[in-house]
Amino acid sequence: MKYTILIAFSILSHCVFGQSNLNGAWDTGEDNTIIEITEIDGKTTGKIKSSDNSKAKIGNVILKEVNKNGRIWVGKIYAAKRQEWYDAEITQKGDVLEIKINVGFFSKTVEWKKT
Repeated sequence: MKYTILIAFSILSHCVFGQSNLNGAWDTGEDNTIIEITEIDGKTTGKIKSSDNSKAKIGNVILKEVNKNGRIWVGKIYAAKRQEWYDAEITQKGDVLEIKINVGFFSKTVEWKKT
């Protein structure tokens, strides 16, 4: 019984704590835009990998200053329409990123899906 509990705990802890980074390609759900998130030398950034939007510039940084803070990630996200950086809180739920964008007193949450 002791070993069964230990094995179950090991499996569950891997599921809960196994996602230590946001690396990968993420579909924003708009204009077939894919953001590639990578961690290089401890710095996590997201760049536009591909998009059907003719105004999107492939390779442009869209996420920066991303750091883990407990169970969430915090950083800056670029709003191309407003050409401004905003604070963002990112929560990973399996193959979905929930990104809460804070603009003054207002906030908006968007979802990106892993490709």
